[in-house]
Amino acid sequence: MIATYIFGALSLVLCIVFCIFRSKKASVGSLALKTAASLAFVLCGLFGINATASYTATLLIIAGLVFGLVGDIVLDLKIMYPTQSNHYFVTGTGAFAIGHIFYFVATLLLNKAALPSHLLANILISLGVAVVLTLAIMLPSKKLGLNFGSMLWVCAGYSLMLTFMMAFAISIAIYIPIFWIFAAGMILFFLSDLVLSMQYFGGKTQKSLIYINHILYYLAQICIAISIFYIS
Repeated sequence: MIATYIFGALSLVLCIVFCIFRSKKASVGSLALKTAASLAFVLCGLFGINATASYTATLLIIAGLVFGLVGDIVLDLKIMYPTQSNHYFVTGTGAFAIGHIFYFVATLLLNKAALPSHLLANILISLGVAVVLTLAIMLPSKKLGLNFGSMLWVCAGYSLMLTFMMAFAISIAIYIPIFWIFAAGMILFFLSDLVLSMQYFGGKTQKSLIYINHILYYLAQICIAISIFYIS
């Protein structure tokens, strides 16, 4: 368990070092640092596996972390190779979406026995919340200074998935308090992607946003990784 926290801390430290280099210029060196930071949160999750863990659910969460690592690498290639920006954005977003699917299935497996009478209601309510939040983000996007362009439907689909997963995790945590660790990760994930939208589609180039976006994101994945020890 100590190794879990060590790798979680290492992931955050490497994230900050990455941000220092990335705020100057996207390069192979900064990509290597980001990859190392992401690998650290995967290891954080692996070392969090305990003897009583639900084998399938644990593997699914680890798989979600791995797809997060893939998404991290691909989205940085978007910055390094702007002429292929849309291609890398769709691929990277797709990797994160697959990760959320793994997180969702893992959450179902972990809680289907504990919340048999609430699970369907949780899913339906979370879906409703996701639709409302996605509409609240997408419909006034131009007034908010966001121009999604040809990526509108990709962003809408991903937003629906992310907000659903966040709402679903919170709905589970209301009944099972220990699940708040995982839910906190999903909330941080959502906040990180809001900042990322400002950067990608709002023309915001402040260096501070690079730090805010990545620190929120890595804290999100670290929370999810650490939660393996407690919820599986």
